[in-house]
Amino acid sequence: MLEQLLALDIYRLAMVFCRISGAFLALPGFAASYIPVRVRLFISLGVSIVLLPLLSGLLPPPPDTIGGLFRLIAYELTVGAFVGVLAQVLLSALHFAGTVVGLSSGLANAFVFDPVSESQGAMVTGFFNLVALVLIFVTGTHMLMLQAVAETFTLFPPGGALPVSDMADYLAQTLARSFAVGLRLASPFIVFSIVFQTAMGVTARLMPQMNVFFVGLPMQILLALGMAFLVLPTVMLWLMHHYEGGLRAFVAGP
Repeated sequence: MLEQLLALDIYRLAMVFCRISGAFLALPGFAASYIPVRVRLFISLGVSIVLLPLLSGLLPPPPDTIGGLFRLIAYELTVGAFVGVLAQVLLSALHFAGTVVGLSSGLANAFVFDPVSESQGAMVTGFFNLVALVLIFVTGTHMLMLQAVAETFTLFPPGGALPVSDMADYLAQTLARSFAVGLRLASPFIVFSIVFQTAMGVTARLMPQMNVFFVGLPMQILLALGMAFLVLPTVMLWLMHHYEGGLRAFVAGP
């Protein structure tokens, strides 16, 4: 009897761990490449142990075949990865805004490591994303991400049919909203770029002998960076509102 209970608990823990670890493969901050894999695994295991008593009643009985077990594991990993990708899509609004800021400031070719996309990106984009990650963990929004992963056990019951079309449609709608938010976040810099480039064009026509590029580039960098630091609090406030609202809308369900 004890062996059967132990095997059942290990099975339930493994199911919860599969979904949590699948989410940790893509969640912002948790999935960063500079975090050791063992640390991520230990965090996933710890979260799974904490959530197991709350979710054990939602888990299906152990399957009779190996094929059924692999199907359950693939299902759990897919649902967990979906939540992680959703969080990345919500954060992509800032990535788009940072790219626009880099283009308007003339620093688009100054590359640094971007902790969100885990690749080389514009310096302004990397700075914005790093500030966003700090705010996510300082304000406790990372707990909302974990709550969203836990709520998927109700939204996507283990062992059910995977709603691939609904998941793809929800991601597409979230991506469209993130693009719109990113465009709003970058709107001051878009206006600045249009005005500045127009002024430089008029100056080049009025004073052909002046090297407009030599004079205008330092001024463009200085003005754009000054504007970036002025609007940074508002940009981050809007981003956190969009990020938290997107996660809460997902947790609330249809």
